[in-house]
Amino acid sequence: MGSQKRITYSAMVIMFALIVSSIYTMPVEATEPEDIVLEYDFDSQTLTVNVSHYVANTKTHYIETIEIKNNDISVLNRTYVNQTYNWGMYDSFAVSTAVDDNLTVTATCKKGYSLTRWLIVSSTTSTITTTTTTTTTTTNTTDGTESPETALDVSPVIIVGIALVIFFILFFAWLEPDRFPGGSRIRAGLVWFWEKVRGGISWLGTAIGGLFQQIKGKVSSK
Repeated sequence: MGSQKRITYSAMVIMFALIVSSIYTMPVEATEPEDIVLEYDFDSQTLTVNVSHYVANTKTHYIETIEIKNNDISVLNRTYVNQTYNWGMYDSFAVSTAVDDNLTVTATCKKGYSLTRWLIVSSTTSTITTTTTTTTTTTNTTDGTESPETALDVSPVIIVGIALVIFFILFFAWLEPDRFPGGSRIRAGLVWFWEKVRGGISWLGTAIGGLFQQIKGKVSSK
């Protein structure tokens, strides 16, 4: 195997390793809320709710409702049609309370999964919940149907699959160009591309070297 062929072969192996490793580093879409952080400002009587709920598409899979109870009595039930951010939902609510009231917040996503957190109100400016109670359900959404997965939800898998197909086509075309349809052209294209890359790297190295020489010359002249 020639040196150029070995270099290309090594580059393809590295590319394949990077593609495979990317499968394990891609964020996985969560199907249920993961956490809720509650903060209550007693002076302004305002409750801030921050729900951790990663999604790929905030318009198709999102926190659909946030229900707030005060001492087990429902005081607010807000409905949404999308999510604030990909990583979760953030909103604030005007809730009148007294010291030692128990505020309970339940966040439910479009797929029917829910999570509950609660805090005891104090007279301090802010109180962040530390004690939690969780509830997870698999009930359908309010219209009685499950929301379908979108193209954005499965796009990482599609991209990886396409990349793997391209990798194997290039790999086998390089190794056995005569046995692969269009292999000679593909190999010629790879050689051309590699030469361009080498030329670009060489030009960049020369340019950087020249720049350093100019800087060194100016420093020496001072």
